[in-house]
Amino acid sequence: MVVDEEFLELYVLMCRTISKPVRLKIIQAIGTGKRNVSSLQKELDIPMSNLSNHLNDLYRSGVLAKEKQGNFVFYSLTDPELLEGIDRMQGIVKCITSKRKFLSTAE
Repeated sequence: MVVDEEFLELYVLMCRTISKPVRLKIIQAIGTGKRNVSSLQKELDIPMSNLSNHLNDLYRSGVLAKEKQGNFVFYSLTDPELLEGIDRMQGIVKCITSKRKFLSTAE
């Protein structure tokens, strides 16, 4: 499969954006619904300034959409299939990790 350079750059940007553990937690906390900043802050126990920075980075990269309703800003995933991709990747990482542990004890 041949992939063009522009796609590869966007792909790397997306992977880099979601590569921080706290951002994966934010994505999973939002899930398939909409969440406001204060509910995310309470659930994840992240300082508000840090949470805002992470949400802005996820928004700018296209991972999150935001919608203002009155005094509240609600965030949602732009594509809920991202959760499925993260779940698949977790399964792959677990598989690789278990093989690596097996190989290191066999050597």
